[in-house]
Amino acid sequence: MSQSEKQQELLLQLKVENQQLLKFKKLNNLMRDTLETFTAKGRQQSPFTSLFALLHQELQADEQLIIALNDDETSFSILDATAPGLKNLAAPFLHTQNKTKSEQHIFSQSTVFFDLALSPKWPAAFRSMLPKAKSALIQPIRIGQHHYAIVLLSDQPKTFTIEAKIVVASYSNFIASFLSLFENQRLAAERDQLFAQQKRIEQSMVQQDKLAAIGQLAAGVAHELNNPLGFVYSNLNTLQVYMQTVQRFIHSAYSIAPELKDIAAATNLNYILEDSFELIEESLDGARRSRDIINNLRTFSHPDDTSASKVDLLELLESTIRIANTQIKRHATLTLSKDIDSALVNGNATQLSQVLLNLINNAYHAIKHKQGLIVISVTQLGRWLTLKITDNGCGIEDSVLPHIFEPFFTTKDVGLGTGLGLSISRAIVEQHNGCLALEHTSPNGSVFVVSLPAVDTRIDD
Repeated sequence: MSQSEKQQELLLQLKVENQQLLKFKKLNNLMRDTLETFTAKGRQQSPFTSLFALLHQELQADEQLIIALNDDETSFSILDATAPGLKNLAAPFLHTQNKTKSEQHIFSQSTVFFDLALSPKWPAAFRSMLPKAKSALIQPIRIGQHHYAIVLLSDQPKTFTIEAKIVVASYSNFIASFLSLFENQRLAAERDQLFAQQKRIEQSMVQQDKLAAIGQLAAGVAHELNNPLGFVYSNLNTLQVYMQTVQRFIHSAYSIAPELKDIAAATNLNYILEDSFELIEESLDGARRSRDIINNLRTFSHPDDTSASKVDLLELLESTIRIANTQIKRHATLTLSKDIDSALVNGNATQLSQVLLNLINNAYHAIKHKQGLIVISVTQLGRWLTLKITDNGCGIEDSVLPHIFEPFFTTKDVGLGTGLGLSISRAIVEQHNGCLALEHTSPNGSVFVVSLPAVDTRIDD
């Protein structure tokens, strides 16, 4: 071998070694930059964002995708992409069974497509959604039983070489280890979420058991107190009548024997009579309040004790507003807004009136100023009637919101509320196959919504 031939062989060998050195340099740069990116930003952003930037820098890919083979093995989903239109796709690309060989092929071995127009194995799904792509490099990654693939695309043919394929193949093993960490983090997050959901369900079941126990206790207490309270209420009314008779007798005695007035004044009899009537009236008021509380407890325990009939909500609202206005009109204005002529529901008028009165009273008590306004609006959408009770009161504090429908919870002062108004109202509305909810609250007021199924008059006719 001549000296010239030896030099050419040496140059060729150096050229090959230089190409291998450049390949390993690219691989080394990718691994180094990826390690830095994952350790610095792996917890704050998607790992694919940094991965796409690094691959574009080293391999000049115009578009990049991370795809995953679905469990049915007949479709794949895009996990992330550099193109916003592909990244925002929510549904997987489905294919029939006889057209999935090329799709499955890309998850089995590394592939370089030098010219997509001449490549029959290029998946049809890619061809339709990536019409500008002229060449591609696909590298599968397997993590456990899950199949992924990195898809690099170029708008020019013959962009990716066999050397690029080797670099990405070596790099994919490095990436897989990091992706497995994120997969474990995802599974851990799902596990924590399931544990939290399980805990919420357990707490909800405990709360339901407590409410059931409270309901049974309320029913027993109401039954035990109802009879003796009836005696007290009846006897106080009878005593009031007796005292009126005694008062008439004393006045008659004064006219017959005026000297008795001096004896009465000495014994302060007139004050005793007046105070006796006040004591009886206060006792009757307390008995009435106790009776109302017992009735509320019975309604809370058995909201379906009474029969149902066809009720016109508009007439019921007008009647309830007249009752409520006797107290409300001093500090607030109560108005009714409606865009329908009739609102028929199947239910119990007494119970529904109680719901409306409870909501109106709550709205009134939330108003702390003299320009109070309570607006009740009635609308119908389809088969649902909607009542909105809006006030311009002080609203409901955030700390109170989770408890407003709990039995015996109240923000009113002792003696001013039992905490059963909203809980009973919700029970009654749900018994009527409807819904009671708080739609909005702020320091400027609150809005409660009652939805009830309307009666279909066409069926009745």
